[in-house]
Amino acid sequence: MKFISNDEQDRRKEIRFKARAAVSFNILESADQYMRTYNSTLSIFNQPEYRLELNEHDPLEAFLLQLDAKLNYMIDLLSVNIQRKEYAHQALLIDISASGIHFLHSNEIKPGTPLEIGLALPAQPNSLMDVAAEVLRCDTYDKSGAGEYKYEIGLVLTDILPDDQENIIRYIFQKQREEIRHQKKDF
Repeated sequence: MKFISNDEQDRRKEIRFKARAAVSFNILESADQYMRTYNSTLSIFNQPEYRLELNEHDPLEAFLLQLDAKLNYMIDLLSVNIQRKEYAHQALLIDISASGIHFLHSNEIKPGTPLEIGLALPAQPNSLMDVAAEVLRCDTYDKSGAGEYKYEIGLVLTDILPDDQENIIRYIFQKQREEIRHQKKDF
């Protein structure tokens, strides 16, 4: 494992990438109201290892053991999905970094307001991150084609699991590499 210095880690958190995705959130009365209801996306969506002793001489037994393991995995996934929060508000993600997000919303939200956010990265729509954030700024948004969105809102993430933060960083770097490859093809 490569050691990453604190300065390098901080710089990685600030790299932003433009992305379009749905953001779900609730407005909280205070930051103390925030409670994570499920674990990191990495722990939810990595398939658990079921240790099986397969009988090489009985293919039916081997098949049934594998089927049982897959059913256990599906039940685990479904039980996690049942625990997800309900979010009252929807917004449109503009860009993301490991330390903050920027989105469009139809209503004004005052700076300092705490939010709980359900965030799914565009490349991983089945993995929902549960994070807490605070509004840093809220500006009017008057660009053409904005539709119902009237406000541009910038947030700082105040409570995010390290695995989720690393997942965002990986997503950003992956998208940057894809963009560079695309630009090289155009030359």
